[in-house]
Amino acid sequence: MDEKKPPENPHYGVRLTGDELAAHQERFQPRQSASEYGPQGAQAASEYGPQGGAYPPPPSQQQPGYQPGFQQQPGPQQPYGAPYGQPGQPGQPFGGPQLQPEMAKEPSRPKVVDISFWSIIAAGISYLIAQLIVAALPNRGMGPQDIDMMESMLGPMMDTMPFDSIEGYLNSPMMTAAMIGQAVIFLVAYVLVALGIRNGWRSMRILGTIFAVLSLLNITFVSALAGVFSGLAIILGIVGIVYAWLPASTEYYRQKAWQKAAKKMYPQAPSR
Repeated sequence: MDEKKPPENPHYGVRLTGDELAAHQERFQPRQSASEYGPQGAQAASEYGPQGGAYPPPPSQQQPGYQPGFQQQPGPQQPYGAPYGQPGQPGQPFGGPQLQPEMAKEPSRPKVVDISFWSIIAAGISYLIAQLIVAALPNRGMGPQDIDMMESMLGPMMDTMPFDSIEGYLNSPMMTAAMIGQAVIFLVAYVLVALGIRNGWRSMRILGTIFAVLSLLNITFVSALAGVFSGLAIILGIVGIVYAWLPASTEYYRQKAWQKAAKKMYPQAPSR
């Protein structure tokens, strides 16, 4: 038996030399070609998926029109703030048209806005007249029962007040000035709301709605004439607010908002 020739079968537990170990591995563990394990290099990347470790989803999860690939196809991006399905453009407010220099001009005011303006002004004047009528009445139009009720409420405070009776307090110049001053303040509030609605201020339209609801508490029946003017003030105020919420008025407020945005973008554009 040739000692240099490796044995037919390996003898476990026998230490082999380097040459014998190499010969044994070459005989019993031959190297397999790279083709047995699949394509290598760029071919493997093209057959088994995109390079970079990204693989396409299974067919059950693919969307219609899906194309496998690692990088997104270049294309225009949807800017932030643009409505869904509509491409955004520079100078385009959310939900509005493309701003142009001519949009900085004053939009035409519809008649319903003018009706709302004058109705609210008339409501403020009616309220002022009603308060002046009440201020001119003896005891401010209060009857004996109302005076007795007021005396029971203010009885402990009468000692600290410079009045001998409730009648003296009601007919005092201080009470007259307070009632007239209150009526003037309310008239100014009516005028400011009316001007804001006429100029397209949405906040004034909301504030006017709140005033119209609160005006229901201002009706008075101390006299027939005062009741007529106080009721007229309530009706005219509600009519003015209703006209301010009509579609034509809402469109006017929208155009005023676009005009404000166009003025900021084109400060040199004429507004008239």
